[in-house]
Amino acid sequence: MKQLDQTSIRKQNVRKILELLTLNPPRTRQSLAEATGLSLMTVTNLVDQLKERQVLDILPAPRPASERRASGRKAELISLRSGGHAWMIIDLSGRNFRYSLLGFDLSLIMEKTCTAQGEYLVRLRAFLDDIRQDVAGELKKRTLLGVSVVTPGPYEIASDTVYNQRLPELNAIRIKEELRSALGDYDYYVDEDVKFAVRAFASLIEQEQCELLYYLFIGEGVGGAAVHSGNMLRGHNATAGDAGQLTTPDGATYESLLSLSAFAASLGVSAQDSKEMTAGLAQAAQAQPVAYLTALLQAADTAGDMLHNVLWVLDPSHIIIDCRYARPFEDAFLRRISEKLSMRTASAGRKLPMIVAAPKGISSVTRGAVQVLQREWVERMYE
Repeated sequence: MKQLDQTSIRKQNVRKILELLTLNPPRTRQSLAEATGLSLMTVTNLVDQLKERQVLDILPAPRPASERRASGRKAELISLRSGGHAWMIIDLSGRNFRYSLLGFDLSLIMEKTCTAQGEYLVRLRAFLDDIRQDVAGELKKRTLLGVSVVTPGPYEIASDTVYNQRLPELNAIRIKEELRSALGDYDYYVDEDVKFAVRAFASLIEQEQCELLYYLFIGEGVGGAAVHSGNMLRGHNATAGDAGQLTTPDGATYESLLSLSAFAASLGVSAQDSKEMTAGLAQAAQAQPVAYLTALLQAADTAGDMLHNVLWVLDPSHIIIDCRYARPFEDAFLRRISEKLSMRTASAGRKLPMIVAAPKGISSVTRGAVQVLQREWVERMYE
């Protein structure tokens, strides 16, 4: 087994502190020590190092009236700074490109979605030019620490290209080369949307009882990613875990049956893009709740059949499900999937994985993408 040196341990501990401050700010040094299992002295030293990098805000913690005369060092509340630095997320996973500029604490600085029509590469280059102009002023007072580029399919480092079926026009573009030409020579980290998303659950992955976690995304496309003992499973073609491309006995892919457009069609909702489609489905859920729930449970049965195949191949202990159209009746959707899996595996006497919904709020893709950027930034801290 590989031995960790002191620098590796220090990096690991800094990442733990950053994750806690990202998910549950503000924290005292004592609460950080309790949550991480580190000594108070170790936490204090690491906080001092991060403070030198000007990425923390540290303010006096209010004391209860009964303790105001107590002696000793006053507790301080520690949080990530919103100013001074920035992360950028460029999302190329859909036809409507999108970017977000975030503060170090993940606060939103600016964002934009490209809804223009026309030839793919022309639209992409115009969008990248818009990004350059939009952020030029903002980056005069901030340091851009890294850029995550989200793609709809596996990214091949050697060729600097993506392979996917949903947006074949993207396959001919050298991703980093195009971005460097348009935006500048920043640190770019390119990966598939689901592979970024699964990283958002690092704290769960690190728990001993979660040896293998599987993340399933159902939206414009249907895809998945798996992590075993903290290591991403990629495979020979970097497609490991892509359940959406599994086929039914009739030869149809599960993506064609479960995608956002397929679900919308089952309810008679039509739109030109995913944003309009999502809005139309939200209206349908309010206007026709019974019909919506019926369609959703049918989709859950199909998702259960798909995941049954995943169980036999990967045997995960946890499955995170991120279904964009399930949210109006999410509990019923997850319950139906569990029932379907239980029924399909009953005769085999198998233990079922824990099935949970992806957290609300900031998307799993965004959180995972920032975690990748944070990890690489920490690596550079100790070079």
